[in-house]
Amino acid sequence: MAHQNNSLTSPDSNTQPSPEPTDSRENKNLTSHPEKDSKIALLFSIWCAIAILLSAFLVFQIQPVFSKMILPWFGGGPAVWTACLMFFQLTLLAGYAYAFSINRLLPIKGQAIAHLALVFASFLFLPIIPVDSAKPVDGAFPILRILWVLVSTIGLPYFLLSSTAPLFQAWYAAKLPGRIPYRLYALSNVGSLVALLSFPFLIEPMMSSTFQAYAWSAGFITFGVFTGLLTIVIFRTSDDALIPVPESLLSANQDTNASQITLKNWLVWISLAAIGSFTLLSISNHLSQELTVSPLMWVLPLSLYLITFIINFDRPQWYNRRAWAVASLVSIFAFASLKNEQLNDRFDDLFNNLGIELSVGDYEYDVVVQSSFSLASLFFICMIAHGELVRNKPAANRLTSFYMAMATGGALGGMTVAILCPYIFTTFFETPLTLILGLALTLWVIGQTGFHKKLPASTGTRIACVVLGLYLSVLILKCEWSGVNEDTFAKYRNFYGTLRVDIENVGDSELQGYGLYHGNTFHGFQFTDPEMSTQPTTYYAHSSGLGAAFKHLQNNNESLRVGIVGLGTGTTAIYGRENDYFHFYEINPDVISIANKTFSYLESCKGKVETTLADARIAMEREENQKYDLIVLDAFSGDGIPAHLLTTEAFDVYKKHLTPNGIVAVHISNRYLNLFPVVAGTAGHHNLEMVYIEYIPDDNSGMEEASSDWILLTNNQDFIEDEEVQELSQDPRQWYESPIKWTDQYSNLIEVMK
Repeated sequence: MAHQNNSLTSPDSNTQPSPEPTDSRENKNLTSHPEKDSKIALLFSIWCAIAILLSAFLVFQIQPVFSKMILPWFGGGPAVWTACLMFFQLTLLAGYAYAFSINRLLPIKGQAIAHLALVFASFLFLPIIPVDSAKPVDGAFPILRILWVLVSTIGLPYFLLSSTAPLFQAWYAAKLPGRIPYRLYALSNVGSLVALLSFPFLIEPMMSSTFQAYAWSAGFITFGVFTGLLTIVIFRTSDDALIPVPESLLSANQDTNASQITLKNWLVWISLAAIGSFTLLSISNHLSQELTVSPLMWVLPLSLYLITFIINFDRPQWYNRRAWAVASLVSIFAFASLKNEQLNDRFDDLFNNLGIELSVGDYEYDVVVQSSFSLASLFFICMIAHGELVRNKPAANRLTSFYMAMATGGALGGMTVAILCPYIFTTFFETPLTLILGLALTLWVIGQTGFHKKLPASTGTRIACVVLGLYLSVLILKCEWSGVNEDTFAKYRNFYGTLRVDIENVGDSELQGYGLYHGNTFHGFQFTDPEMSTQPTTYYAHSSGLGAAFKHLQNNNESLRVGIVGLGTGTTAIYGRENDYFHFYEINPDVISIANKTFSYLESCKGKVETTLADARIAMEREENQKYDLIVLDAFSGDGIPAHLLTTEAFDVYKKHLTPNGIVAVHISNRYLNLFPVVAGTAGHHNLEMVYIEYIPDDNSGMEEASSDWILLTNNQDFIEDEEVQELSQDPRQWYESPIKWTDQYSNLIEVMK
């Protein structure tokens, strides 16, 4: 996506024809007041720099701002960011094409007037806040709906900002010929990086989403003002330069012997750009899917991606092909090794023999280590791809086509990850595919440069690269990327993630059943034995916090109305009695299919069961009071949690549907996030008391049960004072220092990472 900034190295002055001879009156207008002309030229230069700097900031700031706004509407999963990135890349390509076309079809005054008119028209899109009517009614066609929300809300402003660098650069070169706008390039990169890095560490913690939207809109209006100032200068001066320069200087800055661009050139540029874009989106997806969905996991990969462009385009001499290729090779091997159990065991044996107490496998689920290895691979692969891109760039007067090819490659890479991969693969295969593509590119470079000065390029080196590539590719493919194994019964993938069903044994072969996994997160189990298949298992066992809530409520109510956010295997339904009503809210259609076809909990429920395909909060906002005795929030055990279900506004919705003595049961078991302070903040805001029940099953129980953490929020004093509940409960304050209140305008996953 560094597209916009890259074009800043494109001195379009080199593509402009030499000024046509003008009559004496025009020359007199331009040169009769050289001091005044110099001031105008200086102002034009400054305004152009500010406009490009501001546009770069706004382009990269809007990406996390708006993506976070619509994240809750589509389930809060990592694919939302992937779809948004695809839109940004496609719109960038459209902006480049627009700048490319208007610069050739219209004179500079016509360009300025037409562009300014579009900028003023885009003010109608402000402020950039999505309307509630755009919220999806169900989980169908998520990518199309995301694209529509983006187009209808920020489409024109983002399109115009995307075209700024190449278009304004052309104006700068036309009015100030002979000047190469490298400073504009540096300013643009500064603006982009500041925008990206300021969001998770400054903007998100300090500003509400609505304030962010208004601040961005004010910034866009400011950008429009500077566009107007540039237009005034262009319109009130002749079509020639503000300060004419000698013909000899113009000629010196033009490459009259530039070679023609061939199809091979286009394919190389597009392919290298596509590899970089594919790597960015796949690693971002991997981080969000395996760790957590947060702007930080979006911003860090995008920042590193941008930095590789800055280094290669601004300091191409820093790109030492051999050194970067070897570093890339090491990073790919290290990332793959972390995911390969057999290799981990060998490393552990080696460390033990050396007397080092270290187990590599212990770091497989470490947030810092996992993120570092992923980001290192992203950085080095993109350094190689973009370094080779710069090495193959054309002569100056062909750079417009070069950047068009780059934008095309970026869009193709984004579309492949967002649309094609979910359609082709049943797992997140793009992660190992990224490493294999990066490995192939890296070894191709090493084949040309050699591994070391003492091992230069040769036929032997190339053969060694092929052998090493095959070995590492097999190593990568054998890694535990998806958890799919020989016992996997079925696997699914769609916009909302990957699912698989494994055949599992408990204790011995007679205790067999099906286990459901979302990514690498366990979501439920059912025995195949008819007698045991009606037992609640895993997180939902009788001894769990949820079991305690059901036991108390059923002892005191002849019938229950229960709302469950997150279907999973449907285990909760097994608690249903004849007069009970269970309403499941599930956004993933594949989960509903699996729960009905592979598992029988829903079918075995004695009460009435209803399932709604939609985001739970959106569906509950539109429903009349359901008078639930129990609301179960079971959407947080996965790694990419939907934060919008834990805000104070979300609990306003739950309380609307809850009876006075009702209970909200929140399942907070999570490998990476500590949700205790968030639930405590919500409880304090709504004056609800907290009951925390941690359940650790007995290994010899003979039941498929899993450790679980449940927080039960209620004002039901009978439940709180229940002797059995008090025996099971613990003080939740041991797990947090102070409450954190999340709202729809503010939530920050960084502060709750373990």
